[in-house]
Amino acid sequence: MKSNQMEHYVARLIREKGLSPTRISVFMTILQLWKEQGRQNPFQITRKKVMKRSGIKSIVTYHRCISELKNRGMVDYRPSYHPGLGSEVMLK
Repeated sequence: MKSNQMEHYVARLIREKGLSPTRISVFMTILQLWKEQGRQNPFQITRKKVMKRSGIKSIVTYHRCISELKNRGMVDYRPSYHPGLGSEVMLK
């Protein structure tokens, strides 16, 4: 079942039209963090970790990527607004 979940999310990414390489990188980073945290929804991410792993240098770009993934229905994102706590993400 767990590998089927991963295949589902990768297939969803492939079906999405018009995603930039940066958005794909952010989604793949989020997918890797989900996997590292036991493939449970929801899970925690930090902006710093996602930016570093996906190669993003700009906070504005990070927020644009997260916003587009959310608007496309690929993730549900609940920011924590606390520098020490991660934001909550749910893959859809």
